Amino acid sequence: MARKPLLRRGGEPASGRSRPRRAGRPKALAGAVRSRAEILDAALEAFGAIGYEAMSVRELTRRLGVSHNLVHHYFRSKALLWQAAIDHAFGTVSAELAEAFRAAPAQGDVLASLRQAMVIFLTVTARFPANGHIIVREGALGGARLDYIYTHYVAPNLEPWRALIGQAQGEGKIRADIDIRTLFFLLTDGGAGPYTSQALAQRIGGPDPLRPEAIRAHAELVADLLLRGIVTAGQGVQGGGAP
Repeated sequence: MARKPLLRRGGEPASGRSRPRRAGRPKALAGAVRSRAEILDAALEAFGAIGYEAMSVRELTRRLGVSHNLVHHYFRSKALLWQAAIDHAFGTVSAELAEAFRAAPAQGDVLASLRQAMVIFLTVTARFPANGHIIVREGALGGARLDYIYTHYVAPNLEPWRALIGQAQGEGKIRADIDIRTLFFLLTDGGAGPYTSQALAQRIGGPDPLRPEAIRAHAELVADLLLRGIVTAGQGVQGGGAP
């Protein structure tokens, strides 16, 4: 009769070979995620990929390979985690856009200011492609989460754009029928498309859409094409620079 292998303390065979782990949740890795910002980045991607209802703190910890307690240490509920992720990502875009509008010369060329704002918007949003996934999903559903995003980030950010459009129309430099909603969706759904649909962009071809030089080139191209489409006759737009 074959002898059973001797076991060490803890139940490991004496040979030193550990028994294979059962399939399922990955083992929590101590220190795998060390900061609140890393958790927020991962949560934002998860909310964007599978939506609020399907995402759970348990799912997030499974994706990260960390303990539930680590996430719970920073965020007491899924609702608070979602809000913090939105504030982190949408807040960064808002802050950088606000700085760009503040830096624009008050008496400068309004078309140059419009172009600069478009380039900065597309450059910053490339860092947060999940923003596009989230706003498309919540924009289709409506409700309290869309109210939060719209009230805190969309509506305040529309005002500087409204001012630029109004000034440009008042000076006769862009078409009178251009409205903020049209420009918003051209930039967010159209211009940011290679970032929110990266797999499709790569299938179509061209450079990696998230390479820094590709991001800048795409942002400038989109800004130039949009401006050429909305300026009035006689208004020249120079590509790659101020009008």
